[in-house]
Amino acid sequence: MRSLGRAGFTLLELLAVIMIIAVLAAVLVSQLSSGEQATQASQTKAFLETLDHILMEYELDHGRYPPSSFAPDQGVPNDGENVGIEALVVALNSNKWNAGGHEIEADRFGNTDDDVSARSLTDFGNRKLLELVDPWGNPIAYIYRTDYGVEDRSYVTIDEQGMEQRATPVAVKDPMKGQYFNHDSFQLISAGPDCAFNTEDDIANFANR
Repeated sequence: MRSLGRAGFTLLELLAVIMIIAVLAAVLVSQLSSGEQATQASQTKAFLETLDHILMEYELDHGRYPPSSFAPDQGVPNDGENVGIEALVVALNSNKWNAGGHEIEADRFGNTDDDVSARSLTDFGNRKLLELVDPWGNPIAYIYRTDYGVEDRSYVTIDEQGMEQRATPVAVKDPMKGQYFNHDSFQLISAGPDCAFNTEDDIANFANR
């Protein structure tokens, strides 16, 4: 009489199959995440290029680039959080300049520190001190050349776990020349995928980032 083949899987075999599936799923998720981050990095670079163009138009119209500090009559202290990019948003969206006629999408604005000014400083009709944010939802640092040496201004970012981080993005120097990148204009810096400033994955509008 012919013996019947063994039916089903042993527990050990099932565990081995589950482990293989888990490993494959982890690899797939990692690849998808890496691909998404690459797309977001590309989007960030494109947005910084757009801002470059807008700020150059601002310089042509006003004779200088927008400040990264608030003027005394604006009533906003310059030792707060996200000051540089907030001052930029105010400059681009007040006195009816409207970002030089360029449409900046609504999802590019944020208010990660939830602060407001004593009075409305923009043409938006509210007192929110808004920032321009990257695809990770974090404020882009803006530093005008007159503030390149300032190192006491913090920015608030939110990491992938929803945890707040505070750091001071500083203007970056060219190690070969010993002078600041874009020494006669401005620097724009995104904290990048790790949502932390002053790390290797920062994205900026100058040569080494």
